[in-house]
Amino acid sequence: MQRINIKKTNLLDSQIYFAIRNNPKNRRNSLNSNKIKIKEHNEWFKKNYKNKYYYTCYKGKSKIGYVRGDALGDTIVVSIALDIKNQNRNIGTQCLNLFEKKINHNCIFIAKVKKKNIISVRFFEKNGFNKLNYKKGIITFYKIKNNSANFYLNAINEIEKVRKKNNINWMNILRIAFKNSPKNTSEVFKQIHISDGKINKLTKRLF
Repeated sequence: MQRINIKKTNLLDSQIYFAIRNNPKNRRNSLNSNKIKIKEHNEWFKKNYKNKYYYTCYKGKSKIGYVRGDALGDTIVVSIALDIKNQNRNIGTQCLNLFEKKINHNCIFIAKVKKKNIISVRFFEKNGFNKLNYKKGIITFYKIKNNSANFYLNAINEIEKVRKKNNINWMNILRIAFKNSPKNTSEVFKQIHISDGKINKLTKRLF
């Protein structure tokens, strides 16, 4: 399987942008469904391709699409498009995830989608975007990126994994203890149970 990757857009990516933006199927689902003239595209691309949130999508060494973000303060308006043969294959999700990882500050992602574009609506819902509003046939989605929260949530997930392993270790100790000295182990376990009961009573004072 060829590796999916994204790289910062450069001037040589103009052709893949034009081909994808001007594809009839993509235009039909785009907010701007008009056919794009090459002169118009070239002017737009030269003006925007250096944007730090513009990335070209790759499968292996082949360019297959783009994911770009236009910044408005702490808001980044996201647009993603792939060539037809690479759509509906989970590649878009991989590209979007890679794009989100490139953003190393807190922000709000915004995506605007035609209500009739069911595939894109489901795509953003699948990738954690929530509906903000609906107006004139356009659904606006949003997703909050909070790197500080993610740091703590990731740490909690790691702690949970370690605790699961440690619980298994405790159970293994009990098995060994009961196997080798069941009577003594049972007495110790009884004392632990009594102490836990006392702790539970004490913690009720905090309620």
